[in-house]
Amino acid sequence: MESRVSTTTLVEEYDSDAPPDYLASISEKDKKELISSDAHSIASDTTLNDPGHGFKAAKSLTVSAKGISAIRLPTPSSQLTIDIFNSDGSLAYRSTRANRCSGNSLLSDSHGRPALATEYFFGPNRDPVIHILDENSVEIADTKTVSRWTSRSHTFLLPDGREFTWKYVKERLFAGDAKKVTSLVLTCGEKRLAVLRRDSETRTPGTKACTAGNGGELLLSEEVGSKEGVSEEVVVATCLLMLKKEIDRRRAIQAFMVMSVASS
Repeated sequence: MESRVSTTTLVEEYDSDAPPDYLASISEKDKKELISSDAHSIASDTTLNDPGHGFKAAKSLTVSAKGISAIRLPTPSSQLTIDIFNSDGSLAYRSTRANRCSGNSLLSDSHGRPALATEYFFGPNRDPVIHILDENSVEIADTKTVSRWTSRSHTFLLPDGREFTWKYVKERLFAGDAKKVTSLVLTCGEKRLAVLRRDSETRTPGTKACTAGNGGELLLSEEVGSKEGVSEEVVVATCLLMLKKEIDRRRAIQAFMVMSVASS
């Protein structure tokens, strides 16, 4: 039986947000996959609320992540706290990091009670782990990603053996829209569970379409939080992990550019 670990240890012990200089040693294959995955999305002729997806938003949250811009040095994000709000503006969750150089984070509820801790890694053989914290249990249940670290889409394995996937889908939000936008979509099999909208109306104020890791409106289906579905806390935590990976893919590309200039 795994012994319980303090939330302070999970968030602060690991200085896991490795500086981008280690990227100089990765393989050319991984480098090419990182660069190509930064822009890859699955094209779709459907709309956000297409009946074929079986998706109907039952709840919405606002994720206030600021992300990073395209033109900058490959330094870590300075945002240490990301607030997630209910539709009425009240606080639902808060994600905190101990410092800029740590990728680890702690997700707490509106009362400050720890719900999940993310032990974050970025790089080959460095898979992130989400620890599901339960005050009534002496064990820590883990949710892990089972995808390649260079992949843009990521599949997560729940403690009960079920899998779900976050992927990027480019589609029209509503029938009649002339332009397609890219949304971050959570699926279990062919069924949609959640969608992060980041169009001009919903993305975090002050951010742009080219911003990496910015937030928006997180739409949740009625299955989220149900006995047969995925918990709301896990959906939020894995969504934030996907945004963190967006930032680190962008930082990797920025680091490649710096290294290219330095070697010329």
